[in-house]
Amino acid sequence: MTADEEPLGWDTTTVAEAYRDRDMRLAERLIFPAVLRRLAGRAGPGRLALDVGCGTGAVAARLASAGEWEVQGADPSADMLGIARADRPHPRVSYRLFDGRTLDWLADDSVDAAVCCLVYCTDPDDERLAALTAEIRRVLRPGAPYLLADLNPAATGVAFSTLRHGEPGAVYGDGDTVPTLLRLRDGTMMTSTTYYRSLDRYRRFLAEAGFPSPAVELPTLPAAGPGASAVPAEIRTAPYMVLATHA
Repeated sequence: MTADEEPLGWDTTTVAEAYRDRDMRLAERLIFPAVLRRLAGRAGPGRLALDVGCGTGAVAARLASAGEWEVQGADPSADMLGIARADRPHPRVSYRLFDGRTLDWLADDSVDAAVCCLVYCTDPDDERLAALTAEIRRVLRPGAPYLLADLNPAATGVAFSTLRHGEPGAVYGDGDTVPTLLRLRDGTMMTSTTYYRSLDRYRRFLAEAGFPSPAVELPTLPAAGPGASAVPAEIRTAPYMVLATHA
């Protein structure tokens, strides 16, 4: 799994267009089911789910289609939001540009569930993420779930079917820049940058915002059948983690 181009930042037109064409098979099989399972039975008319860092709208649209949620997707990239509106319109989904730090259009205790998928790993600024985590806690109703899905920090350097974050054999510390390869649907690779944070750092973000200690889920694919010629890494190792907590 290799690519020759220079890494791209996340908030650019170029990366938004490339991200539109990413191969989402692993996220669809690992992250989406875990999120939807933990929100099962909570949707209903007028109940609000917030997708923080919604990107091109994949999770927001799935939430609206899987239940009766009213969904707000918020993202700091106007280009990502343009793609979300064009590719994934839904009568119960609205998309909003925000600064990545504050949710000031939402009242205290006004949100029934919040999800944040593959966002913390793209932001180098711990202070901004701490402020955002505190804002998510502020807007959630008491007992409302917060699901934080991100790259598994224990899987750096592993070549999965659709991504690799980090160089094989490299050791990363909190805040380090991590070269990241994402497979696109045409089989080519997109090179970008993520930022390493340990599981303990994620736990501190949550604890400092007032969330209880999260349950940690490390989803993998089921084992291949007898006679399989190759065993994908995502059967042995979880590419992602899902942290589940609540207000």
